[in-house]
Amino acid sequence: MRPRVFLDSNVFIYAFEDGDSNSRIIIDMLTAGEIEAVVSERVIREVMNYFRTVYGRDHSAFYRDYLLQSCAVVYSRDLRRTMASLRGAVKDKDLEQLAAARALSLRYLVSLDRHFEGFGEYITPRDFVGTLGLRPRQSDY
Repeated sequence: MRPRVFLDSNVFIYAFEDGDSNSRIIIDMLTAGEIEAVVSERVIREVMNYFRTVYGRDHSAFYRDYLLQSCAVVYSRDLRRTMASLRGAVKDKDLEQLAAARALSLRYLVSLDRHFEGFGEYITPRDFVGTLGLRPRQSDY
């Protein structure tokens, strides 16, 4: 059975920026259908904004389409109750991601954001690659 995980925006950004990263291993596995990924509306916005700012509109549209085709999307409106129960436990900018992982009972929230430390779902890309039985790259990214 394929692992189903929540992927934070930084995983996509590092994967696309650094072809020799643990994030790239994860995205390659996603593209190959070896894992299932869930993202939130916020993750889509953050990825799009990053690529629009750095590379322009065409890149932003390309990555938006990639996310929509390769990932399941959880909507903010469906997370309201879980977000309310977690408010104050994590920064507001990270609330939607943690709420999505909790609401969907996902074992892993893969991120480089240390604000998730202390939450059982949190795992870095490097550690996640290791849990899959693969040899991780040196960096956490």
